[in-house]
Amino acid sequence: MPSMGNKCGALAMALLAFTATSASAYDGTSISVSGRVPTVCQVSIAGSSARPIQAGTNDLGVMNELCNNLAGYTVTLNHPAGLVNSWVEVGSQRIAISPNDTQTVIVDNRAPAYRTEPLRLVLSQAPESATNFSLNAEAKGTIF
Repeated sequence: MPSMGNKCGALAMALLAFTATSASAYDGTSISVSGRVPTVCQVSIAGSSARPIQAGTNDLGVMNELCNNLAGYTVTLNHPAGLVNSWVEVGSQRIAISPNDTQTVIVDNRAPAYRTEPLRLVLSQAPESATNFSLNAEAKGTIF
């Protein structure tokens, strides 16, 4: 009859062998990591000093756009009404300004992007009084 010590030793060896085999075998489980980042959508102008807006071409500087929304974004120029025969140049693209409106969409992207483009405002006549021009970036689709 085998001794109790031999039985315990054999059992311990069997458990050790089972544990080593189980640890090295792939059991089909996996780990998934996911996250959600907040929506960032912004526009700014760099590289131009503040100067009065006048008739002709006004170099506004370099427009920096950043938006991480999967559905894309728009950038809108806010301006006074009454700008006749005027336009905005974003890079090489020319966008007409309606004299009846106070906002003009100058960028309409259908995907997230980071872009830098020169921005110019071309006016047929000088504004009658001090005017404000501003830019606004707005994400399309779901915002987190």
